[in-house]
This record gives sequence, C-alpha cells and structure tokens, in this order.
Amino acid sequence: MTVVTTSENFWEISVPDNTARGGRRHAGLRADARRSIERIVTAAESLISSRGPEVTLEEVAREAGVAPATLYRHFPSRMHLFEDMYRGKTAAFAERATDLASNLSPLDALVQWLREFIDLCIESDSFLSSLLGQGLRETDPEENLRWGYSKIVMAAEGLLVEAQRTKALRPSINASELIVLVSGVARAIELASPSSRIAPSGAMRDRFLMIILEGILEPSEAVSLAHPPHPS
Repeated sequence: MTVVTTSENFWEISVPDNTARGGRRHAGLRADARRSIERIVTAAESLISSRGPEVTLEEVAREAGVAPATLYRHFPSRMHLFEDMYRGKTAAFAERATDLASNLSPLDALVQWLREFIDLCIESDSFLSSLLGQGLRETDPEENLRWGYSKIVMAAEGLLVEAQRTKALRPSINASELIVLVSGVARAIELASPSSRIAPSGAMRDRFLMIILEGILEPSEAVSLAHPPHPS
C-alpha cells in the first residue's frame, strides 16, 4: 500500500501501489505480448489526440496493426484501455520529477515540473472524463483518481521540499496544497479558452502559474518564466 500524508494531514490517501503500466493486469506477460500492448497504447494515444476519446477499439486495433482479438485479450473495454493510458502517463510524469531534479536547481526543477503538470492535466482531461463518465461498471474512476493524486503529490513533495530547503520557497505550503492550486490553472485555461484544450496557451499557463509562485516565493527570490529552464 502507498500512504500519502501531508505535514498537516490535509489529505491522507491509501491506494494499491500497482504503479506499472496496466498494474497487475499485465504482470508476467511475455515480451511479444508487452510489445503488442505498447503498440496498442501508442495507437490509441495517437487516435485520441487527433479525434477525441470516442474512437472504437476496432479502430485502435487497425491503427496498431493487431487483430481485434489480441486487443480485447489485453483490454476488455475502452475504459480498461483508457485506464492503462492514464496510469502510464501519470507514472511516467511522476518519474519526470527525478530527471528534472538531477539537472536543474531545486527551484527551477519545481517550476518546470509544474509547467508540465498543467499541460498534462489538460491533455489527460478527456481520459479522466471518460473514466468518470463510465461510473463504476468497468473500472473504478475514484480509485484511479486517488492513485494518480498520490503519485503526483509524492513527486511534487520531493521537489517542493528541496526548494524549501534552499530557502527559495516559504515553508508554510505543502505538496497537497500546491497541487490543488496548480490544478486550478488547468481548469482556468479550459474556461478561458476552450479551444486551448489540445494545445494550451503557454503564455496563459505561465501567467497563472506566476501568480501562484509570487505568493509562495520567499521575498528574496525571483523566478522568470520568460525563458523556461530545460535540463541539459
């Protein structure tokens, strides 16, 4: 089990730690089966990005170059496929925090990760909406949200603590609070510009994020998003 508890017990979450793509459903598969799954997921991501979440499994199978029976063996429904995609994206993004921390200063790593987190929230909205709309009939959307939240908060906490340790950020904010605030930026972008859901406005994202950062930076610190940092 994975337990995430903030310093002020703002939220406490306990969820199964099946973090690999597909969780237990794809455990112990042969190499060729894993390759088929990767092709299916890649095809689904491409189709959904261009056409939305209404694509059928038959269309995904055709795009992936696999037989429909192969796809259904791994993903009994569209919701199982969407769940796999959501968990894969979330786990990969949580690991992104480690990459940034290894190549940037603590504050720059946190800022860049938050910028990418906002983009991920907007990109994943169609997957989450489909999962939530399906209810509890085929997958458990609430458990998926708890799982995703725990992964993201743990990644954010590592970056946040390091930035606070260097006295760049005020110690009064915790990772749960920061994620809730920054998640609101994605929602604000969607409300302000519905057409930006696929390609969010970088200027709008950075402006809203800067407003949040100005409230949690120590007075002696300053950060600019005009030229975003990138790891070498």
